[in-house]
Amino acid sequence: MIPFTQNIEDVIIEKFLRAKTSIVIVVAWFTNHRIIETLIKLRKYSNINIEVLVDDNVINRKFFFAKHEEKLKKAGIKIRKQTIRNFNHNKFSIIDDRTIITGSYNYTIRANRNLESIIVFDDESIASYFTRIFKFLTIENHIDENVELLFENFDFANKLISTYYTFNVNLFKILKKDILIGHCFTHPNGLYDEISYEPGLIFNPKYFLHKELRDVIKRQKNNEYSFEDIDSELCQEFELPIQKETIKGHYVTAISDFNHSVSQEIAFDNGTEIDYEKFGEDYEKLEMAVSNYYTRKFEKTFNKEKLKTILTEDIDIIIEDYIWINNFKPFLNDKIIADIYRRTAVKTLRKS
Repeated sequence: MIPFTQNIEDVIIEKFLRAKTSIVIVVAWFTNHRIIETLIKLRKYSNINIEVLVDDNVINRKFFFAKHEEKLKKAGIKIRKQTIRNFNHNKFSIIDDRTIITGSYNYTIRANRNLESIIVFDDESIASYFTRIFKFLTIENHIDENVELLFENFDFANKLISTYYTFNVNLFKILKKDILIGHCFTHPNGLYDEISYEPGLIFNPKYFLHKELRDVIKRQKNNEYSFEDIDSELCQEFELPIQKETIKGHYVTAISDFNHSVSQEIAFDNGTEIDYEKFGEDYEKLEMAVSNYYTRKFEKTFNKEKLKTILTEDIDIIIEDYIWINNFKPFLNDKIIADIYRRTAVKTLRKS
């Protein structure tokens, strides 16, 4: 694993020129003429299989599809179409089913003037992970192996989806009766106030789509809630959506004298994004941060068989949120979510 923060365009071109069998490119924007011409030359002098997927946005329509699509196709390069509507913000390339280039760098000229970073892996298992993402984006109705687990275990799927999935209004209305609310409250245990919680919608930024939950929270804020509200699962002790750091921070505060800065350091260490501004003036530290981030990420990225074992351990999906972020989120969309609930409903009807 090697991080790069300078001369990134040259690094990418060099890696492409070493390809022997295949290159797969998935980027949000692709307007870099040097990289495009490199791909065309590669096809001219070799039989390498090259596939490109870019987001179908205004910039790409004007500066990629209009200017380059025909000559890329003429060279034998496959321009793949995305089968889902979500904005494709991925930035990775897979070389020979083994080498991965990924990071913040888009394949544009402007990216050369930005503070960007990439990391290069030489690892078949990591390459396999990105290949699965590519299949999900380009194959109609593709079900990833990890998502198969959600079809096989609805209770776990419902808990995970209720907690993390970014519902739209229509999908939420369809699934509302099955979505778990969850709970989170403190109570004395004789030594300190302990926190108890169950995953569900109260941890989800889309909690406000639940009208009754939203109404109870509004009455709480206005000191207008009733005894029925207090006894309801909709009544909340913490501000929504509840964050993982709230849980971890409570443990730290209640059990020890660690100050607020410690909990913030813990939260930062386990975050899902790199604070590039923090490291902006120091390339050496930036490269170290990028390397550490991807090391943590792929240590917690699993295939179906490994996930099966982990899920038998009754894992805490709030604290161990990498289960969602790395292993399920990249492979889900509205249609698949709806199918998970629909198939479960059909099974329930058949049993009855």
